[in-house]
Amino acid sequence: MEIIPVAELKIGMFITEPDCPWTEFSFALQGFIISKPEQVEIFRKKCRFVQIDRSRSLNEHFVAPKERVDRQLQAAPLSGAGSQEEDVYGEVQPLSAEQVVLRQRRRRFLELLHGQEGDEHVRSLTRELDYIEPRYDDLLEALKQTFRNVTAEMQFDFANVREGVRDIAGSLKRNPDAVMWLLRLKSLDQYSFDHAMDVAVHALLLAGHIGWRGQQLLELGIAGLLQDVGKTQVPSEVLAKKEALTEAERQLVRSHVASSLEILTTQGKLPGEVLQIVSRHHERWDGSGYPRGLRFERIGLAAEIAGLVDAFCAMLRNKPYRNAIGHQEALEELFQQRGKQFNPVLMEQFVQCVGLYPIGVLVEFESGEVGVVIQQNRVQRSRPRVLLMLDHDKQPVRDFRLVDLRQPELAALRIARALPNDAYGLSSHDYYLG
Repeated sequence: MEIIPVAELKIGMFITEPDCPWTEFSFALQGFIISKPEQVEIFRKKCRFVQIDRSRSLNEHFVAPKERVDRQLQAAPLSGAGSQEEDVYGEVQPLSAEQVVLRQRRRRFLELLHGQEGDEHVRSLTRELDYIEPRYDDLLEALKQTFRNVTAEMQFDFANVREGVRDIAGSLKRNPDAVMWLLRLKSLDQYSFDHAMDVAVHALLLAGHIGWRGQQLLELGIAGLLQDVGKTQVPSEVLAKKEALTEAERQLVRSHVASSLEILTTQGKLPGEVLQIVSRHHERWDGSGYPRGLRFERIGLAAEIAGLVDAFCAMLRNKPYRNAIGHQEALEELFQQRGKQFNPVLMEQFVQCVGLYPIGVLVEFESGEVGVVIQQNRVQRSRPRVLLMLDHDKQPVRDFRLVDLRQPELAALRIARALPNDAYGLSSHDYYLG
């Protein structure tokens, strides 16, 4: 951390603490990126010094933590840059040939984005991607470590999870497309972790859309990450079963809610609101949920959000008893349940929030070509900007080819449907952000 006078405060710096109470400010989170000149002026009027974190700042204000830089300098070879990375214990490990190829793909794709001259949206996306990707990875590792500790019946620390959720919430506020890219493109093919990240991000996205801020938002994100931790206590053969569950097996699966509460309560470090969300995220608007059959407002809006996004995200991933479906089809299925399983007003807000073709979604054109949405069109939601990946014969497109459906000359080109994440084997290629 570094203390600087407010006269030196710049856009892009991450403030962790001012020299006056946070209650003097109306900002969403205690700790965030300065993004506007007005925010700088507010701090200059109210305090004399602020504490900043260079490791979480942007652009020229970013400085990597010293100990990590030292390790990289000591272990890095004199040639072959980009051929090493740190493992989860901070040790430098050589990259595999596949990882090197994926990183080259990523660089090529980002250079393509940077080359879109005059497009501030794309420039903002690439800046935010550079900032949030390592923090996203840190949160994913903290989540995995938490699950490992639960399985080993060890104590675990929520600090890294809490800090990671705070980072994701801030990034979603600045540029939600960056986090949605990472969510789509960093799949581990490990359902528990992928689903937990999906739920947390979509819960933060929806809650932010309806105006939630601060601690309320943070608690929802933490609950989204941890609400299914009790499934570590359910036999894997039951979770992996393809056939219909017996009544005993169904009750065993439902017991994961009680198991999650037991695990999280024994830690004694989580707010009561987080535990309440975990306990109610399978309750449903019409009383058909479990474990208590709560109805309507008795469920609580936070738990309603968690339950809605949990159902949505589960549809987008392959499960033993059901193949993944596309974004659009999942929305349609859920929309049919408005006023039944889900709060109709909340369902309407969710549809508006995620949009018809959000960034990172695979789409198939009526011509048979397949691409991935790289920019939404907020005015004409059915006409996004798409990067083509497969031609009409489903053969890979050799070079990046962008089509902007907003252009009049492409009026005849229409999207037929959104596709599941693994359609035509594309998920195995990790798209371009390996």
